[in-house]
Amino acid sequence: MTKTNFVIDTDIGTDPDDAFALAYAIKNNADIKAITITQGDTIIRAKIARKLERILGINIPITAGKSGSKDMIKKYWTGIEPLALTQQELNENLENNKFPEYDKDTKLICIGLLTNIAFQLENNPSIKNVKEVYIMGSEGTHNMITDNEAAQKVFSQPWKIFQITNEVSKKVCFTLNELEALKKTELGNFLYESTKRWADYTGRTEFPMYDALAVSAALGEDFVKFNKTAENRFISYDVDIKFKNKIMEAIKS
Repeated sequence: MTKTNFVIDTDIGTDPDDAFALAYAIKNNADIKAITITQGDTIIRAKIARKLERILGINIPITAGKSGSKDMIKKYWTGIEPLALTQQELNENLENNKFPEYDKDTKLICIGLLTNIAFQLENNPSIKNVKEVYIMGSEGTHNMITDNEAAQKVFSQPWKIFQITNEVSKKVCFTLNELEALKKTELGNFLYESTKRWADYTGRTEFPMYDALAVSAALGEDFVKFNKTAENRFISYDVDIKFKNKIMEAIKS
């Protein structure tokens, strides 16, 4: 049986669910061929992804992709992004800045804006090898409306597309108190501190695992439930909340 390859496109660095999603994929031994970074200062976000890789002892190629418009960069810059990194990590150079070659039947996991994907549709012919796409976000939500032109290009493709809605994702949330249990390892501390920075910045007290649900679905787990709404479109309608325990188990392992 051919092993499934994955490419993950992420805006890691602010809302902590991206970091949880990447850690969950890696802990579940997903064959990740590349991680591509979208939205804002993609170089800093790429360095955060690389830090997470080092904590996990792996070395997956990382691409600092398209930042979006200058107005978008300014609007969505929080200032907390560099706080995840030491000065040495901030000063390091990135080794790779090329988009990946997609193998046949690759599964693409999109947990940020779709800017990189739209760009590659015009500039990276190998992306046509993608078999399935798992997208975090539904119509009218941040990942769709912030770069609506890119979203329209992606949804016009013949790929089999699975969408995870915000409403379903909000059924799997953590509080900071719950995440205290993770602070026994370097990975746990990284995820806890990422969540704490986001909590301090936003004032939020609950943190949905939006992006981790997209990863889970792509891995073939049955936690997320989908309805088929068109020939190649599937929309989430529910999630088994036992997934919350699965995340904790994976991070602690």
